[in-house]
Amino acid sequence: MNWLEPWVDLAKWERDLVTTFERVLDRELAPGHVLYGVPVAAVGKRDGTDDVLFQLLDGSGRVAVVHLTWTHSPPERPPWPATEVYASFEEFTEQRMRPDHEEAVEE
Repeated sequence: MNWLEPWVDLAKWERDLVTTFERVLDRELAPGHVLYGVPVAAVGKRDGTDDVLFQLLDGSGRVAVVHLTWTHSPPERPPWPATEVYASFEEFTEQRMRPDHEEAVEE
């Protein structure tokens, strides 16, 4: 995948940091949330925000951008944490990463 700023590839980060995002998401999810019970892997992060890209490990090929809240009294009440689900990495690239990149370049 070709990552565009401000998105970064978490494969280049230490595994302990990446698993922190996965643990926080798990702590924040409650029954009724679109990702509740779905296995995920953190794969990308938008620099300067709490937006993390998760690959859904359910065989669907989907990915989701989740705005982690970092709450200490879990779980959140759906629809929090805010989540955008994309059918594929390609859809995420076109509908989210590219527009974020264009916006960042203009600033």
